[in-house]
Amino acid sequence: MRLYRYVWAALAMAAQALAAPGPSGPAGYENDVRTYNLAHGRVVFSERCMRCHESGRKGAPVFGDAADWKARVRQPLDTLIEHALTGHGRMPPRGDQLISDQDVAAAVAYVVNRARVIVAVEDGELPPPATGPEGSQNDDTADQAVLQMLLLLLERDRWK
Repeated sequence: MRLYRYVWAALAMAAQALAAPGPSGPAGYENDVRTYNLAHGRVVFSERCMRCHESGRKGAPVFGDAADWKARVRQPLDTLIEHALTGHGRMPPRGDQLISDQDVAAAVAYVVNRARVIVAVEDGELPPPATGPEGSQNDDTADQAVLQMLLLLLERDRWK
């Protein structure tokens, strides 16, 4: 009889330990944009959010403007996602779009990722993106290279 009490007590303690909320990941994990699908976030942002963030409509921070994003990217990612979900300032919840929490979070993570890079370049923390030497490659040669690759793929001998 006593043995059963100990077994039940041990099981109850194990259940409590499993039910207790623990850390969801390493320190800083909740602020790491890599935990989101940035490619999907780019699509969502381009299709759903650019109508305001392209022109600054309703006071929205303009995408690509370091001054608009500098203070925002210093905030925790969870805070920015919450602002996008529930609305903040003049921004309505979810930007008045019918999109899921996951879509909103991915779009915010994408924007924060891009804005962090833009702000870092603006502040001199990162070098500007390389553009290559003058006249090294123009659009015509790039188009010709793509066309050549396409023709090679479509060769009749390749599919025999």
